[in-house]
Amino acid sequence: MYETEVKLRTDDLEGVRHRLRELGARLKERVEDETDLLWRSVTDPEALKKQVLRLRLVGENGAGMLTWKGAPEFERGVKKREERQTFVKDASAMREILTRLGYEVSLEFSKSREYWDLRGLTISLDELPFGSYVEVEGEASQIERAVSDLGLEGAERVEEGYPQLAARWLGK
Repeated sequence: MYETEVKLRTDDLEGVRHRLRELGARLKERVEDETDLLWRSVTDPEALKKQVLRLRLVGENGAGMLTWKGAPEFERGVKKREERQTFVKDASAMREILTRLGYEVSLEFSKSREYWDLRGLTISLDELPFGSYVEVEGEASQIERAVSDLGLEGAERVEEGYPQLAARWLGK
């Protein structure tokens, strides 16, 4: 399974929401408090250098999502990377398992996110302490049309992931 997406910086999430509604997009989910824990190996800090091991905590029910992402590749501004993820019923237990396997949290940050469906694409509207972003994820052939339809063709494309942006913001 691969993740294929474009990340765009914006100062106008409300304008993007309005445009999504005009295009007939459907709000799938709003998550007010999504916390990402990024992990590194205690014994081999270089082991995940171009990869991501993330435990995402969502809400207050104790559940989460464990995700591994491979090294990203870029083609015409579209990021593609292998991704594997699984639902975790007890994120606290998963955190303990990762710790006992020799991993430690290297970075933690939170965001608010809205997931929208637009013609089979997932549009994420993200608010983080260091900025607002729109992610357009799905078939590469449809991404550019969606960016244009949303009026974001002039928006700054961001190749860095949230972990890199958060680390810089936190001074790490």
